[in-house]
Amino acid sequence: MKKPTVTLISGLPGSGKTSLLNHLLRNRGEKNMGVIQNSLNDSDHEDSREVVEHEQIAEQPGESFVELTDGCICCSLREDLLADVWQLAQQGLHDSILIEAAGVAEPTSVAEVFLYVDENGDSLANVATLDTLVTIVNAETFLNDYNSTDELCELGIGLDEDDNRDLVRLMVDQIEFANVVVLNKSDLVSPEDKGLIMNLLRHLNPEAKVVLAIHGEVPIEEVVSTGRFPDASNGGSSEESKRELDADSSSSDISSFYYRANRPFHPQRLWDFWMDHELAPSILRSRGNLWLATRNAMSGFWSQAGQVMAAEPAGKWWAETDRSEWPQDDPDFTAELESVWHEQWGDRRQELLIISQIDPAEIEAAINECLLTDAEMQGGPEFWSSLEDPFSPWETCLHDHDHDHDCSRDHDHG
Repeated sequence: MKKPTVTLISGLPGSGKTSLLNHLLRNRGEKNMGVIQNSLNDSDHEDSREVVEHEQIAEQPGESFVELTDGCICCSLREDLLADVWQLAQQGLHDSILIEAAGVAEPTSVAEVFLYVDENGDSLANVATLDTLVTIVNAETFLNDYNSTDELCELGIGLDEDDNRDLVRLMVDQIEFANVVVLNKSDLVSPEDKGLIMNLLRHLNPEAKVVLAIHGEVPIEEVVSTGRFPDASNGGSSEESKRELDADSSSSDISSFYYRANRPFHPQRLWDFWMDHELAPSILRSRGNLWLATRNAMSGFWSQAGQVMAAEPAGKWWAETDRSEWPQDDPDFTAELESVWHEQWGDRRQELLIISQIDPAEIEAAINECLLTDAEMQGGPEFWSSLEDPFSPWETCLHDHDHDHDCSRDHDHG
């Protein structure tokens, strides 16, 4: 039986997902393609007010086009997506399956559908190959969206009226978890803005391929059956790739580096840095492991994009966990932990990827001022717990070592 490759197309409403989908269908050549389209509401069709060109889908026995509405395939319709991909794949008719996600879908959650193995050992991976994660970006609105502090519910495009996810964080998540980023409507921005956006996209995801497009028109071989998944879709990027990127883009005025320290932040000083420091607005993106002195047992996950930022719980530090509870027979886990282990503090650390428009040395010096001083370090964890801490409380189970991204945002900065 033919095992089709799967291309997942993500992007905010208005980015041009349907335009890209129709272009691929019109230029598929001899390929037979099945299509699954997920639309949450009318906003998903604002791209170019297009609908899928059904006549472009190969006419074969059985269902070749599936539309999933009134929900999102990254959450409420995940089971429907699993069943529909399985059905299309089992037909043995399609070379590829194209999935257009709703504008507010998180590609990480959709990808998990393909990795899921049920109690019988069955998985979508047995009948279809998740091949390429494509995120399409609207060049015309990108810079405004990146500086936005709007929540999805405020814009009327959320999953429901309580969807308080930030527009910019969703957009960045879609970009960072992609194998191919399509910068669409690139003819509608100035050469200077185009260059700035391209450089930022490459820093946000150095391992993804960035493709320019007008009206969603890209070569089909760039987004279908590329074999790129999962190489560039780990939600991050290697330090080596960052160094190579900086070497190639010295004129971009954007640089990336990893900030590392083996002592905790004073919460109030860290807060004040983001609220008031003159360098803070020059930081375009930062994320990674966070150690707050007042929360010594709990690791944090820091995420900032544009003017929106959050400090979220990520479970207990492994240093707080009995070694009998550590994963056994996992050499990769052991090697990773040993690489960051500190004799006194275990795996507690600051490890933040920072993308900025100024000299990294200036930012590093400023952030160092947020760390505990030598005198404060002498006070120890009991003293640290009494320090001022303006960040929102972390409500989570202490045994959880996974990043909990459902916690509310801490603040925006102006």
